[in-house]
Amino acid sequence: MTAVLIAMVVVLAPASLARAADPLALLEPMEAAYARVQSYTARFVRQEVVEGSLRPREEALLKFQRPGRIYLRWTAGRPAGREILFVPGQNGDRMLVREPGLLASLATIVMAPDSPRVLEESRHPVTDIGLGRLIGLILDNTRRAAAAGDLAVRDLGSSVGPEGPGRGLEALLGGQPDRGYYCRRLVLVVGEVSGLPLRAAMYDWADRMVAEYAYLDLRLDPPLSARDFDPANPEYAFPRWKISR
Repeated sequence: MTAVLIAMVVVLAPASLARAADPLALLEPMEAAYARVQSYTARFVRQEVVEGSLRPREEALLKFQRPGRIYLRWTAGRPAGREILFVPGQNGDRMLVREPGLLASLATIVMAPDSPRVLEESRHPVTDIGLGRLIGLILDNTRRAAAAGDLAVRDLGSSVGPEGPGRGLEALLGGQPDRGYYCRRLVLVVGEVSGLPLRAAMYDWADRMVAEYAYLDLRLDPPLSARDFDPANPEYAFPRWKISR
């Protein structure tokens, strides 16, 4: 019996050690956790460096439903009151925008999610907002770094912050900026229950923050309907008159 147990340990130990040494082992479970999610709501918070300048912190109510329906209403920051609605296949795959202000609010603006006007205020198109795109960005970069031997991941332990109980992770992507990684250092808070990234802060090669995203008050698979992604929803303020840009 003892000999059998020893043999089992000898056989199993190398695989266990290899798995423990795999830096992606702490990150890849986010992908499987998100695969089970069909929709969610959250308070989406972001702060980014755009064209060399750190923009003010913004906060918006976010509704998301697969395969990519997005509703946003800004509640804090310079664009407070702005609403955006994007439904794949509608409006020529363009989004509807309602801007705050007396004159601006007279018409709904129809524009591309990656319009130059959008990219003046953000590092990403509107369609990049969401947990799925964030997980994709993280894993695309960390998988490339791992394949090049450039990745180290550290477990920072459990904590309770504004996003709720989570586990902190720090990923270091080595090499130089010319490797093409999105950032040099990534600090994550992954929800203890959801297994999803509730906060992600990214730093450049001088350890300056370039982007931070958070999903607060996250509710998974709430009872969203077509009405939640309809500009005629009485809770929304999209004017009937539309202007294309």
